[in-house]
Amino acid sequence: MKGLIIDTSRDPAILGLIEDNTVVKMTLIEGAKNLSSTLFPALESFCKIKDLDFIAIGIGPGSYMGIRTGATIAKTLAFAANLPLIEFSSPLAFLPKNHQGTFAFIGDAKMGQLYVLVGDTKNRQISPPQLSNPEELAIGENDFIVGPGYLDPEPNLEWVAIEVYIRFIQKNFSDISSLELTYLR
Repeated sequence: MKGLIIDTSRDPAILGLIEDNTVVKMTLIEGAKNLSSTLFPALESFCKIKDLDFIAIGIGPGSYMGIRTGATIAKTLAFAANLPLIEFSSPLAFLPKNHQGTFAFIGDAKMGQLYVLVGDTKNRQISPPQLSNPEELAIGENDFIVGPGYLDPEPNLEWVAIEVYIRFIQKNFSDISSLELTYLR
């Protein structure tokens, strides 16, 4: 089972190739302002779409243009190649490598809201992302809390590979026509 991971929530954008739940190849694409003209050529040299079993796309949070560009390209490729599309929360690609236990990712979603994602590295469980008002924030007890300033600057696609592999096996695919993207407003 092979899958393509695309995340355009930050600069640099990330392309990853996984086999089963293991990352076998990764590249970074610098220059988010030119992503609409650089992502397709990078994909062309990165992998063969016909060899894929699915495409996974980071749904944010991230810049409006970055998230929309990545989602549009992923949706187009998935539709054209008749491949399942699996969405994942973009912070998973930047979780610290050496932390174990329960965690909460809290990021500023702008306009007075927070973006919250909770998970457990030991049991490989990750909640769906939530938007929350700061006064209503409920994250429970966690072994560590991370935020944008505490994310690894170097991408770590291990969590993404595990998450999308499980969703592929469970046939938990996204509807190509209605991805719920999260933008930093």
